[in-house]
Amino acid sequence: MRRMFIVGLIATLAAASVDLGACGDKFLRVGRSARFRRYAAVHPSAILIVRPLHSTAAGIEELKALLKQAGHRPVSVDNGTNITSVLAAAHYDLVIADYADAGHIGNDLQPASSKPAILPILYKPTKTVEAEADKRYAFLIRPEAMTKYDALAEIDRLMQSKLNGDSTADAK
Repeated sequence: MRRMFIVGLIATLAAASVDLGACGDKFLRVGRSARFRRYAAVHPSAILIVRPLHSTAAGIEELKALLKQAGHRPVSVDNGTNITSVLAAAHYDLVIADYADAGHIGNDLQPASSKPAILPILYKPTKTVEAEADKRYAFLIRPEAMTKYDALAEIDRLMQSKLNGDSTADAK
């Protein structure tokens, strides 16, 4: 009887330490609990980051680390780099760029064989620019209005849309 009690106690403690309520939760990885607040990408992607003019090297490295931690494969290039040659050298699923640069980068993406989606960063927009961006793009990163987890979720929504073949993954 004593042995059964000990086995039952161990089984109860083992079950209590497992996060059973997180089944299918994309914010958790196997073996992690909610207190770590790690985000696991639903669609791990190869991401090209075109460094915005107003960004810092430390900020880009922080973004790359966040994307890597979520399961993505980020690469960054400086603003003004020939995007066509970068896309010819490697396959990318997504390009993250400043909204001001997204239009001409979108033109550079047309001949690319991998057909990456573009995700503009809308940094401190005016009301007019924000309205224009909302009309033009279905998915945007808004640093002032989003947490880093919201931005990662926006990447997943865009990639899901792209995988579904929705035209909303591209510019409207």
